[in-house]
Amino acid sequence: MAKVLFQATNRSTFRATLVGYLHEISQKHQVVLFTEDVDSWTKKILLDKNLFPGLEKIIFFDPPFYGDIFRKNYQLSKMSKKLIKDYKPDIVITPEDIWPMSLYLLKFAKKKGIVTLALQDGFRIAESKKLYLWSCLTNSYLRTPDFLPLPLRMLLVKMKKYFGHFLYYWILPLTAGHMPFLGKTSFVFWDISPGLRDADYSAVFSERDYDLSVKDGVREEKLFVLGHPLEHALTRNFFEKAYFSANQHKEAEKTATIMWPGENLEFSAQDYSLISEKQVLQSRLKVVQLIAEKLSDWRIIIKPHPAVKDVTAIEKLLDGISGNISVVEPAEPADKYIGMSKLIIGVPLPSTTLFTASLAHPRKIILSLNLHQAFLGSAYEKFSGIEYIDKESEFSQTLETIRDGTYNKKPSTSLHSRFSGINELLDYIYAKRIH
Repeated sequence: MAKVLFQATNRSTFRATLVGYLHEISQKHQVVLFTEDVDSWTKKILLDKNLFPGLEKIIFFDPPFYGDIFRKNYQLSKMSKKLIKDYKPDIVITPEDIWPMSLYLLKFAKKKGIVTLALQDGFRIAESKKLYLWSCLTNSYLRTPDFLPLPLRMLLVKMKKYFGHFLYYWILPLTAGHMPFLGKTSFVFWDISPGLRDADYSAVFSERDYDLSVKDGVREEKLFVLGHPLEHALTRNFFEKAYFSANQHKEAEKTATIMWPGENLEFSAQDYSLISEKQVLQSRLKVVQLIAEKLSDWRIIIKPHPAVKDVTAIEKLLDGISGNISVVEPAEPADKYIGMSKLIIGVPLPSTTLFTASLAHPRKIILSLNLHQAFLGSAYEKFSGIEYIDKESEFSQTLETIRDGTYNKKPSTSLHSRFSGINELLDYIYAKRIH
């Protein structure tokens, strides 16, 4: 039995992914969880010793974003150092290894010779270079003066990103009494592949993610395909019991949920030109209208991204289409509505919840739309368990087959991993480090 220090830095990805790995580990090892705040339901199940027998303690921290980041950063560095000193873990696990929250843990763990592992915690839309370009384009249009030419706006955004990198990887560590986190890889530049910085080893969901990580620069000798927890039989049972069973009895034969993105702009995949907010909203309006027309007796749920602060604009846009449409609270867990629905639909940017839904509910109909051929909108093209549609006529025909009960869902492909679960991976890397 090993002592594991397990970190989580995002409540959504913790609920969707990392809590499954934590469940697996706690069946065999002693674990301390070091995490940001989590939702109330997840807090409740974490206290269930039948589900997490090896979970000894939960320690919450405040990430160094927003507000007094210098105070938060100093406290985080102190907490991380104390945790390593007092708990003396054999293995430290973090989500990715680029966030300031993880880098302190990894820094102190490496000084003690502790084995470290960085985990993929969410769906990868594309390689880092494309994500960085999308971020620069988005910030150029949203956060710089309109009268400036685009090249100058892009330059200003990139300069701001370099300052952000310098702030988080140099200034903040120095103010906490530590040396800077050297290297160019950074969350500011969207270098999100696990294993790019300080972790000894890293693990990803699939061969696709493995290839993306190698393309981003992760060394192959430290990279493993582990699979999502929902692809591990015993852990899937945990998710069924802890999360899915609450909504299973509510599933309706004629309910569709649309995952509504937090941003209202897209870019052309051909030349990266702006697809205006008006065009994007009109396209989404047309999608909802088509669903309401073809599936006239279905309930349609609009689930906004948590980044959406006010649903009034969405309700106003969709007003008058159908009495069967409802817009729910953005902060509510997506899995609640996925569990209630027979049909789940995503529009650009592709929602990570489609990926989770395809694993959690492989029999449900899941559609990823990219009717504008948007940049990064094709992430689910040729993706197992999810149908990618980029033409309105094809979408209309698909809705008709769903209405008529003749829709034929393609079977999902199976996972190719050398490990049956995360404990087998931990045994392997721990033994490898010792020898």
